[in-house]
Amino acid sequence: MKYLSQFLREKKKLLFLIFFTALVQAFGTLMVPYFVAAIIDSGIAQRNIPAIITIGLQMLAAAGITALISLWGSYLCADLAALVGKNLREQIFAKIQLLSVKEFNHFGTASMITRSTGDITIIQQTLIMILQMVLPTPLVAVAAVTMTAAVSPLLVYVPLAGMLGFFLIIIILFRQASPISKTIQQRVDVVNRLVRESIVGIRVIRAFDNTGYERKRSDSAFTQYADNVIRLNRIFAFFNPMVWVVMGLTMAAVVWFGGYLVLQQTIGVGSIAAVIEYTVMTLAYLMMSAMVLVNLPRMTACLERIQEVLDTVPEIADSAAGREQPDAANTQKIIFKDVTFSYKGAEKPVLEGLNFTCEQGKTTAIIGGTGSGKSTIAGLMLRLYDIQQGQILLEGKDIRSITQHELRERISYVPQKAFLFSGTIADNLRMGNQEATTEELRHAAKIAQADSFIDSLEAGYDSPVAQAGTNFSGGQKQRLCIARALVKKVPVYVFDDSFSALDFKTDAALRSALKREMRDAAVVIIAQRISTIMAADQIIVLDAGRIAGIGPHAELIKTCGVYTEIADSQLTEREKSSA
Repeated sequence: MKYLSQFLREKKKLLFLIFFTALVQAFGTLMVPYFVAAIIDSGIAQRNIPAIITIGLQMLAAAGITALISLWGSYLCADLAALVGKNLREQIFAKIQLLSVKEFNHFGTASMITRSTGDITIIQQTLIMILQMVLPTPLVAVAAVTMTAAVSPLLVYVPLAGMLGFFLIIIILFRQASPISKTIQQRVDVVNRLVRESIVGIRVIRAFDNTGYERKRSDSAFTQYADNVIRLNRIFAFFNPMVWVVMGLTMAAVVWFGGYLVLQQTIGVGSIAAVIEYTVMTLAYLMMSAMVLVNLPRMTACLERIQEVLDTVPEIADSAAGREQPDAANTQKIIFKDVTFSYKGAEKPVLEGLNFTCEQGKTTAIIGGTGSGKSTIAGLMLRLYDIQQGQILLEGKDIRSITQHELRERISYVPQKAFLFSGTIADNLRMGNQEATTEELRHAAKIAQADSFIDSLEAGYDSPVAQAGTNFSGGQKQRLCIARALVKKVPVYVFDDSFSALDFKTDAALRSALKREMRDAAVVIIAQRISTIMAADQIIVLDAGRIAGIGPHAELIKTCGVYTEIADSQLTEREKSSA
């Protein structure tokens, strides 16, 4: 709620204009019954045609001006709601960029999407309804009671009693509907997660013939969501007839008591008609307000969910003490010094006591069994996680003393899971270097062995890329991701098992081209296949988070038992000795 309040305080001028239009709308709306009463008492009752025409024209002018002001007010409300949505989405997007992987996983992808889209949409819609329906209600109610009192001080108690009954119904409705409204968005999170999984994983579901199980799982979530909505609608279904009962009783009381006063010649017939209109309008505004206020708990829940994200303090932040600059002349590009890291809640460290150096012009390979911590090393280099012990140095400076922007500007990364963004091939390749020329794109694609299949496409580098690159094969996506990394000219390149989808011929050609191209850079290759890293200057062998051996292939095959086991499972005797 505080972020919405902060933004609204910045828009005081716009809020004042909205309040002004609501005031004019309330006044103009209540002027119509006033003119109706004047027509009846001064025109119809006295058969005064000129008075009827004059008052009728005045009523028409008042209605026209009120309609124009109301239209302006609706535009201002929509404008404010759009600005609120824009502001909240910008803040969420900016915060997401600062969150660590652990913090992002805490919320979950489906929930983040719901908060950024559905939750903010609900806030916008509810805000518009509050400004257009709830804001004028107290103005209309006060004005209606005042004008009724001016007509007859005794008659004013009837609409006041009707309003009191109405408020009691609203309180009961609010208490019943609030807890249900708060849970609906949580159900939406679950529904979005299951729908996303069923769409993204459709091939796996069909391959395992698991449609029946997925249908049951989805039906359960849909049913829970539907049950909440049905319960809320049942409350509304009970609310509507109760409202009409109160309105009917109030109207009957106004007509009965007003008729008595007319017979007593205390007030005119036109005044009774005006009081009836005042009462109807007030109760109608109250009814609309009640319908909106029932959604207020849902809006509040959405604001709390957004505030939960925005209030999250990123565990990885730039140093406040000072920001050092890496020394580009330092040939020791990446150094791990006694690095120990463990995930939150883990029983033991994922990595423990790592010491190694990645030097300029050399290739460092990292290999090990599944779960040995290979990909975690890449995440630590990029500072996607913070280590618990030791130091990681980039060109002589601790990466915690360097801004995250500067750190990631000096490292080019190819993820283990190839991912492309919707757009064109050229858009994806320029992700790390927006100023790259077409020739630079072609050069990077040629090194990555992607130029042949790009040129075979009708639009070439302007060919469209579907969401997540689903219109390309796994090997094509990997080559495009490698080319994207090469377009970004940096001192350190990290390839996280980025050659796994390539055939041996393409893999060999790519490694040969990389070796020629990156003579002045430090290259880190994380791999599962020994054939990919046999020519590396140094190979780091991980075993259960610890370094089991460091050295070139020929040395490790003789001295490191873990490496030998991996080699025996992947290579022939001739291949082991050929490097």
